[in-house]
Amino acid sequence: MRSILLTLLVAAVSLGAAPAKSQDSLPAVDGLSGKLRLSGATADGDTSAGVEGAIAFPLAHRFGMQLDLGAGRMETSHDGRATYQGAGAHVFWRDPSQGMVGIETSYAHLDAYDGVHTYSAGVEAERYWDRFTLAGVMGVTGGSDTIVSNSEGRFRYDIKTEFVAGPRLTWYPDDNVALSASGAVAGDDVAAGLGVEFALASQHQYQPSLFARAVVGEGGEVYAMAGINIYFGQRSKSLIRRHREDDPPIANLSSHGYLAGLAFSLHAIKKFKQHKDNPTVIGP
Repeated sequence: MRSILLTLLVAAVSLGAAPAKSQDSLPAVDGLSGKLRLSGATADGDTSAGVEGAIAFPLAHRFGMQLDLGAGRMETSHDGRATYQGAGAHVFWRDPSQGMVGIETSYAHLDAYDGVHTYSAGVEAERYWDRFTLAGVMGVTGGSDTIVSNSEGRFRYDIKTEFVAGPRLTWYPDDNVALSASGAVAGDDVAAGLGVEFALASQHQYQPSLFARAVVGEGGEVYAMAGINIYFGQRSKSLIRRHREDDPPIANLSSHGYLAGLAFSLHAIKKFKQHKDNPTVIGP
């Protein structure tokens, strides 16, 4: 499974970077655009709810930039409630008739375990064929060490830096419906998922959509997210055109490569808990 996911990812990056017949009438970003997302998620019994936003704008005819922001609250079965805040940035080349390739970076702070910081950096790409899009991200993600004191002493917990890759294939059976299948490799973890997004037809610059995603890890853990997007741009468009002509997905490697948005603190919690059972003792 790991080799299949990596093959799909390499194909997405290679095809996204391949020379394409440019259509000068289609810029990388069709003016100032973006979206607002409200979502809820669950992972291994932990739950979260948050708000995310993205703004994309052109840098040149073939280049664009997107800025992501997110904040929310999560509740874990063992550690109670915690808040998170995050930000991401993308710089990319795109021909909306062919594909996109760019770089991304993100950072988040999780108010748990005396504070946890996560980060990521990597490349992302998309290739368009009629009603199909092959997309992917790959790079590295990691986080800060943190120290926790309790009645048993002082302990240091580590989040290791690791390679992350995530391909995704999306089919648009209708201009306002997107069905996707995705995979992810993060360190020694492998997972696969399905997603759906349905947008209401709109004659305005704004367009709402409903989405849901579910991911199953190799060990049987389940990650699920659902919510609403509100797109905005320069003119009325279908969902497939907004995905290819306006703001790209709120995507980052810290979300475990699932292109799932800034609810990546769920990933931080998951990776942190993997190391929590074996802390380093640093004092009484």
